[in-house]
Amino acid sequence: MTDLRRRRLGAFTLVELLVVIAIIGVLVALLLPAVQAAREAARRTQCINNLKQWGLAMQLYHDANNHLPIGAQGYEGVATTDPLYRPRQTWVMHLWPYIEQTNLDAANDLDLPFYNPPVTIHNTLDGLGGVAVPMYNCPTDFGVGRDQSVGTYQRRRGNYVVNWGTARYGRAYNEDRGNGIAPFSQVNGRTYDPRETKFAEITDGLSNTLMIGETLKAWAEADVDWRGDFLNDEGVFRFQTENTPNSTAFDHVPRYVDNDDPLMPVVAPGQTTTQSSNLSSDFTNQQSASRSRHPGGVNVLRCDSSVEFYSDDVSLSIWQALSTMNGGEVVN
Repeated sequence: MTDLRRRRLGAFTLVELLVVIAIIGVLVALLLPAVQAAREAARRTQCINNLKQWGLAMQLYHDANNHLPIGAQGYEGVATTDPLYRPRQTWVMHLWPYIEQTNLDAANDLDLPFYNPPVTIHNTLDGLGGVAVPMYNCPTDFGVGRDQSVGTYQRRRGNYVVNWGTARYGRAYNEDRGNGIAPFSQVNGRTYDPRETKFAEITDGLSNTLMIGETLKAWAEADVDWRGDFLNDEGVFRFQTENTPNSTAFDHVPRYVDNDDPLMPVVAPGQTTTQSSNLSSDFTNQQSASRSRHPGGVNVLRCDSSVEFYSDDVSLSIWQALSTMNGGEVVN
């Protein structure tokens, strides 16, 4: 009898078991946000480190060339006869030798456009642009299908884009779209005349001028959404300050996939509502806000290589003032 009574006294009742389960549930509910916050803090730290590495690359490039790289150039005529000929490319490949990608740089030819070999080999990721480079990616913007383009022109995508200022972007060779007061815009807006900014020209101060911000990589179910395609001069290699970070206002991208992602609102250039077609022939009024999946804002590299987290509710006037390099604004 004594042994049986002891066994009964040592067992859990159903009520006690339910209480234990409830306590465990409460503890998990309390700890889960802390765990998620710790993971996001680690991801944000990695993003900051990526931006600092891009900043170091910009500094090294400037030291070697006495100016920053171009943002992009996009006009092509006949290379042997047209004095305005410029092979299409963006700033990213100019920095390859400064981000420990010397093999990519050695195999590249800056006299050739990005959409042909050696950068892009059709229907495969075997080109130089198909090499996965960890510095391209913010770890918070993860997910299968975000890190590469598909279809004929396959390239790796990235989360880091240069400051274009307030002006909209257009790739037509004689289109006056650049405002000339952002570090990576074009002289008089012409894509055959990209700006090569010297630090001495940034008279607003290096610490008061944005250099590289974040963007989100679009899903790549079809080769039609260019956000994140930062090796492409028609893609989103730049961000603009027409809107504040993570704005609910539409990005204007000529090729895009309609999606339900609230962080990536998009329409075709010149449109105000979404449309059934995901292709547009309007390349002249492009603009994209800086966007991220960090809660509440975006990380941005400034021209002095410091990184600042700017909240979604930053004043638009301050945000735009920070995007100019010689606007003379007073930023508090």
